[in-house]
Parts: sequence; structure tokens; C-alpha cells
Amino acid sequence: MKYFITTLLLFFLINIYAQDSVDAVKHLGAGIVIGGVGGYTAHKLSNGDRAWTWAGAVGSAFAAGLAKEAIYDSSRGGVWETRDVVFTTLGGVISALALEVFTGNGGSGRGRNRRGKSCGCLVVQVDYLNQIQLPAFVENGTGDITSELQAAYLLR
Repeated sequence: MKYFITTLLLFFLINIYAQDSVDAVKHLGAGIVIGGVGGYTAHKLSNGDRAWTWAGAVGSAFAAGLAKEAIYDSSRGGVWETRDVVFTTLGGVISALALEVFTGNGGSGRGRNRRGKSCGCLVVQVDYLNQIQLPAFVENGTGDITSELQAAYLLR
């Protein structure tokens, strides 16, 4: 719930500050993209550690915002704008929240979800005592393997 409220507040603040600068929306979008790539890379490298996912998303967006302001604008004679760095970093926070939802990091931060199963793993329990004999050929079957397994189990 706190992530939903935080996201709602962020969108509200974006609306307020985006009215002053046309460039803020571009920085926010760039921060979302860069933060998404950095956060997902950190997520994969750290085996789903939540802290590294956040650090990758927010850190990469922050570094990109600083680099843009320090290198690109100073070479063209532009003025340092802290707001552009803030909006790029805010895009990284938004992408970290999105990664939190899409990768299923809600639990202990060790790559596990709230039900205790590992992320992305297929959990199968093999029962060697009760073997299911599947019919070799079904003339009027649906072709759905799930229904075939259920029918074979119920007919046994």
C-alpha cells in the first residue's frame, strides 16, 4: 500500500513541476528507460536481490542525469539545472517500482516471492507410488494436456 501511495504522490508532484519545464517530461522518460535497464541488469546479476535492483535502477538514472548535466550541457554553454537531475532520478524510482511489481520482489529480497517459491522456477513434486497411466490415443479428445491428465487421474 505504501508503494501505491508513493507512486500516487510522485505522479502528483510530476504534474505540478512538469508545468514549468517542457524538458522535465523528457528527463523523466529517459530516467524510466535508463533506470529500467539498470535495475533489471542489477536484478539479474544479484539473483533477485531487492536492494540491488533499487540501487541499479535509481543509481543508473541518477548517474545518467549527472553525466548529462555535467558533460553535455557544459560543453554547449548551458546552465546547470538541478531539476533535470531530479526528474531523471525520479524516473529511476518509477522504474524501480515497476520492476518491483513485474519481477515479484515483495518478500525477503533474496529472489523469492511472498509464497516462498523461487522466482521463475517450476516446482514439481514427483509421486513415484501413484503413477498415472495416460491413454495412448484418444479419438474424441480436446487436445489439452491438462484435461487429459485430469481425466486419467479421475478414471484411475
